[in-house]
Amino acid sequence: MQKLTKHLIIYYTNIMHYPNLFLNLISQMKPLISRVRSSALCVVLTLAPLTLQAADFFLGADISWCTEMEKRGLKVYNYVGEEREATALMKEMGLNAIRLRVWVDPKEHGGWCDKNDLLVKALRAKALGMEVMVDFHYSDWWADPGKQNMPAAWAGHKYKEVLQDVANHTRDVLQLLKDNGVTPRWVQVGNETSAGMLWPMGKISDGRWRDDSGKWTKEAQQYAGFFKAGYAAVKEVFPTAQVIVHLDNGYDNLLYNNNLDALRENGAQWDVIGMSLYPFWTFKGGYHGSVEQLMGQCINNMNMLVKKYGTDVMIAETGYKVDDSAPELMEEGRRQLASLIRLCREYTSGRCQGVFYWEPTCRPKQYELGAFSGEGKPTSIMRAFTMANLKDVTTKDTSNGTFLLRSATQASHGAERYMVNGTCPYDRPLVTMHTEKGDIIIELYNETPKHRDNFLKLVKDGALNGKPFYRVVKNFVAQFGIEGDPETLDAEITYPVHLHWRGVLAAARRGDEVNPTYRSSATNFYFVWGRNEWDSMPSLDKTYTVFGEVVGGMDVLEAIMLQPDGAPAVRIESPTPALP
Repeated sequence: MQKLTKHLIIYYTNIMHYPNLFLNLISQMKPLISRVRSSALCVVLTLAPLTLQAADFFLGADISWCTEMEKRGLKVYNYVGEEREATALMKEMGLNAIRLRVWVDPKEHGGWCDKNDLLVKALRAKALGMEVMVDFHYSDWWADPGKQNMPAAWAGHKYKEVLQDVANHTRDVLQLLKDNGVTPRWVQVGNETSAGMLWPMGKISDGRWRDDSGKWTKEAQQYAGFFKAGYAAVKEVFPTAQVIVHLDNGYDNLLYNNNLDALRENGAQWDVIGMSLYPFWTFKGGYHGSVEQLMGQCINNMNMLVKKYGTDVMIAETGYKVDDSAPELMEEGRRQLASLIRLCREYTSGRCQGVFYWEPTCRPKQYELGAFSGEGKPTSIMRAFTMANLKDVTTKDTSNGTFLLRSATQASHGAERYMVNGTCPYDRPLVTMHTEKGDIIIELYNETPKHRDNFLKLVKDGALNGKPFYRVVKNFVAQFGIEGDPETLDAEITYPVHLHWRGVLAAARRGDEVNPTYRSSATNFYFVWGRNEWDSMPSLDKTYTVFGEVVGGMDVLEAIMLQPDGAPAVRIESPTPALP
């Protein structure tokens, strides 16, 4: 079983790129599968998670720019257009942690992200009950793999003096937080220190960690010394805070082994390994695999590092491209982020502590990998966080109307909106289908109202039925009629090609009748359980229109899919609320 676990993600990514080969393999192995239905082999073939989920899994964001943006008059809004403070908005959308950077002396850059600005933002997070991560850059401005500039006040100091500078600065900032009642859960000693920190003293040039004799270079030893000084200072002020070592390119196992070996063998220690993973930048840098392969490599790397070093891991930074003129990009970003969250939760033996997004509230012109539109509203990307934290859809009376309990009433009525997790006003309807196997929660897209409304009219008289890998939903999402009506069109659940994506509801249209307002005269509705081969949403090539997706209960659908041939239909007992 341990060997199966070790190679699961490799299988996982290969399956997504060679689906026909996988299906042929399944067909040939049916006799074997029937004899070993309860074995580990069946677990791998169904891609059920083999490992435990993290007990405390955090969904977070670095919003260090928020106070500066406020000063500039840049406002942010929730899904339904209500103005919010950035930290409160993150909480509303389902995030439970905030990451905040701190520079040594950024006076030449407006003073933003100094210790006092850090305190303002940390107090907001504390008041909301959110966890705080402090990200020390040990520079007067940006520190990353391409630059780790020594603070101006430390320039000219000798190595031992800089060690003391690191310790003093770390203690000073953290003591300010402590004096004001803020206790960070994590403290990051250095930001993306893939090539060391505090250059030139701790700079690793051209990946040269060892000299020709095999000994650690002076710079590698000094890098470890700086990290040790920061670690000791953190523990002096906050003994229970978890210290993070943060590197970029989370998929690069060689980078992490070289860097972390240099730290460990030179006496440094840490509590969590933080990773940056940016598919956009990785592909711009010449990566030749797929997104699925990239994420699979990252998860493999996490698991290998946990085994080797014995510490937890996390995604400390990620981000996806935003372009207001190309909504399909944000849908793709949402799918990628949702996939990353799921993989980190379910395939790391509970050792990944969470996923953090870097500066999501940025407008596209400010930073292209934010997650908000030019108008300051969350794009589809942020829905990955909201739905990853889906607990319930609740009711709440307001002066503007009533928030409906798992409402399937048309959003176009105007008075109704939707509350996710009890706090988040949500602009897409959700409906729960109750079956004997469990509940399935569907999110419907307002962008495709005709198909959405047809779904709502007919979902009340449905049943899940069919054969493995290809299921028919009797009268479940047909455009015309109800069960027994000859005009009713059956709909299909196609078995997932890409199991890591959530199920998508799509309307299959006759190609000659496609039009930009999504009005088709004859329509079948589908659960397209996977990303498939299409390039854009909500209009997928000239055949499909996506009108919703499964956001909860994928395990229920999997259980239905795996019923033996000839099993009776699984009835939808009733949707919530009852539909007209």
